[in-house]
Amino acid sequence: MEAPGVIVAGSRPGSTPRKGVRMRSGKLSYAGIAGAVAGVVGLFGIYATWFVIPGTGVGLNGTADVSGKLALAMSIALFAFSGAYVLIADGAIRRSLSALIIVSAVLLTLSVVWAILRADGLDARVGLWLSGFGGILGIGAGILTLKESPVDEPVEDDATAPVAAGS
Repeated sequence: MEAPGVIVAGSRPGSTPRKGVRMRSGKLSYAGIAGAVAGVVGLFGIYATWFVIPGTGVGLNGTADVSGKLALAMSIALFAFSGAYVLIADGAIRRSLSALIIVSAVLLTLSVVWAILRADGLDARVGLWLSGFGGILGIGAGILTLKESPVDEPVEDDATAPVAAGS
């Protein structure tokens, strides 16, 4: 007897059925992978040196400021949403994830711009630009994921769903 809520995946004839969650099989979503890479690039940039205090040589990474902490959260979110986009097969969820990828990438980019505006007298270093590049790459990947799952195209699951009378 199967536990409630568990989807039984297809199996080969003569073998025992496997239990688990069904994921997409087939070709990979390169746009989703690009979004995950953008999240990792943004994360590397945050832990690299964002600013150096002139005259002292003291370097500050991204988490030294509130804008860097926002960038950290958005780069992790960008990675997570992009990874979920690659793994999940449901069209409606993929559309929602596309929007979340774009929002996370835009907020990552805006947090880098905010850090530049807050840096009075500090010298910008490569980590700041790397995080900004991750945000811009994430925006491009998010737009491509949105093209892979357009909003005006019917979802395959919606076409076979029964419609109740009066809805």
